[in-house]
Amino acid sequence: METRKDGKPPFKLAIIDLFDAYHYADFFEDEWRYAWLTGGYAPYSSYEKVVALADRLFGALNPNAKTQPEWYEWDAGYDVRIYDADLACVYKAHEKLPKSLPIRS
Repeated sequence: METRKDGKPPFKLAIIDLFDAYHYADFFEDEWRYAWLTGGYAPYSSYEKVVALADRLFGALNPNAKTQPEWYEWDAGYDVRIYDADLACVYKAHEKLPKSLPIRS
């Protein structure tokens, strides 16, 4: 997925159990498997600020993930995604992780 800066504010953050993020990312059913962060009385309207928050949350929830394969190997972490006012996914924090580590010689 390409990062889209054309999303329509206000934005919402979704913290998703990794099993759901990997297998069922298009819909949310069981409330205990995800959490929405909406900004409450001060909704997130700046794309750059909400991306920075998503990246910080992702790092805090997955401190040992160094690559995408390490992150999803055991289905044991969390993904953080940003949705716009139309509930279109405009950002996935895990995509900042490299697909693999460089080979050292």
